Amino acid sequence: MADRAGSTQQLGHYQLHEVIGVGSFATVYRALDQRLDSTVVIKLLAENHSLNPEIRERFIGEGRSLRRVQGSHVVAIHDIGETERQQPYLVLEHADRGTVQQRVDQLWRSGWRATADDVLAFARPLAAAVDAVHRAQLVHRDLSPGNLLLTAKPSELISDETQGLDSAILGSDERLLIADLGMCKDLAVNSGLTVSGGTTGFRPPEQSGPGLVDTRADIWAMSAVLFWLTQEAELPKGVHKVLKRGMAVKPERRQPDAASWLAELEQALAPPSAAESTAESAPESAAEEPTVSQPQTASSSHKSSGPWRTVMVTSAALCAAALGLLAGLWLSPGGEPPPPAEAGDVSIAIEGPDEVEIGEPAVFTAHVEGVDSWSWSLPTGHHIADQEEAVLTPTGTGTAEIVLRARAPNGPELEARHTIRVVE
Repeated sequence: MADRAGSTQQLGHYQLHEVIGVGSFATVYRALDQRLDSTVVIKLLAENHSLNPEIRERFIGEGRSLRRVQGSHVVAIHDIGETERQQPYLVLEHADRGTVQQRVDQLWRSGWRATADDVLAFARPLAAAVDAVHRAQLVHRDLSPGNLLLTAKPSELISDETQGLDSAILGSDERLLIADLGMCKDLAVNSGLTVSGGTTGFRPPEQSGPGLVDTRADIWAMSAVLFWLTQEAELPKGVHKVLKRGMAVKPERRQPDAASWLAELEQALAPPSAAESTAESAPESAAEEPTVSQPQTASSSHKSSGPWRTVMVTSAALCAAALGLLAGLWLSPGGEPPPPAEAGDVSIAIEGPDEVEIGEPAVFTAHVEGVDSWSWSLPTGHHIADQEEAVLTPTGTGTAEIVLRARAPNGPELEARHTIRVVE
């Protein structure tokens, strides 16, 4: 290999060009395969880590895992080799359009927010990729926007995944790829017990320390990626319920597999007429199943029939808020009873769970009748006006209370309270 000070380095018949990624253990280069005259990616294990048998074997294992996974949504591996200094390297497919993290960050700077088409165009190949990993008896364990790549799609791979969808995230001529299987777990030879790992913000609770991990860890991470993607988006309310289920603290409460996860998202994003007809034709027992769908916008949520309107909104600040531990409930000044929640034809109410677990997002929806403005008083100390939904994630056990306030036209002040018990 050429001197690092040179403009290019030679690695066999691969000519290394610029560095496109640097991690804790390896450096990633864009490179030219001089035999085939094609652009590839070389992932080279750092020299100091090459002497560590455990790290070395894990690095080589990533290449073997990539070879095992079938499908067009996982980065292809072309070759594996070793330098003169005994540094193993992987020769990988080149994703020429960057990462999902880069794409979305750029879109956000322009004021973009995800649409239903964006969600479907992204979720379909993501679910296909994760399903392919799981069918190979692997758990990825590190799904994050930085490990999801974008590349031009060969014409023979064009399918109906994005057909008819207008997406800024993933164009009809682009393909989504899962990369970096360096942390994956092989369920065929492993009990599932694993050490902590994963990207902050997209790490399932069971990966925060030594514990048992199975494919449902990837369901949590998939949901976290979608939650990140759809923050402040105007989407159907049910979408958030799907993601909330996917991010349940207890793995058994999540969707059992990627196909089920996608099916719930598809249902949540179905046109209202289709969703209503499905509900009407479903047996009574099916109506008792958990509601599944995706976050909706404030404008679309105002279309509820009847005098009641169910309103929701997702707020990045609220999603990141924590309930914490509160002792006792809020009282009105002087210890007097709080104002009523209804007066004549005017009323307000809060819909939401009475009990939540630490780390599990909780959704609280305002039901208002006869008022045009209201405010939330949250246990975090936030006071939010005219927001349709509050999403809170508790970080400690105890009891907390959410208060919704409004004033009747030419009438008294109204107040609704909802108590939440946080358990482990």
